[in-house]
Amino acid sequence: MEIKILDESKEKIEFEIDGEDHTLCNALRDALWKNPNVEVAAYSVDHPLINKVKMVVAVSKGNPRDALLKAVEIIKKEFKMIGAEFSKVV
Repeated sequence: MEIKILDESKEKIEFEIDGEDHTLCNALRDALWKNPNVEVAAYSVDHPLINKVKMVVAVSKGNPRDALLKAVEIIKKEFKMIGAEFSKVV
């Protein structure tokens, strides 16, 4: 996975993730929407056969990079819980 910043301002960041698809981006977008300061959390895939995603995050308060880091922490916790549940069953 490679992340390239395309545009950044005080309240918005737009970046490209190379080597990823809907799986990670849906999880990231959903985690971002849990933050009340996030006004925009969206992504687009230009072509389904090319794993390159463009994502935009805009906040009303705070820093968009901080919002992304919080979203990543949410995802990590959720996957840890899922892993623990699978371990109980398997």
